[in-house]
Amino acid sequence: MPIIQQGLTWQAMARCVEVDPEIFFPERGGSSKAARAVCSECSVRQECLLYALANREQFGIWGGTSERERRRLRRLSPSRNNVALAR
Repeated sequence: MPIIQQGLTWQAMARCVEVDPEIFFPERGGSSKAARAVCSECSVRQECLLYALANREQFGIWGGTSERERRRLRRLSPSRNNVALAR
């Protein structure tokens, strides 16, 4: 599956660039609380989530969501535009 890279300027404004990236990839069963706290205060959270959904990111916290949460979002609305899901 090709990676969608259009419009990635939002990444420069993301809060995650200010912290250790390891917190966004917790060990299986580990806490994602620190990553979600960073995401909760991020001005580009929606863009991040849309990127993860469009690119089927399977690992890590993206836009404040886990892999499981993103799979659920895709299952709930496989044919609808994911923009509505990220709002």
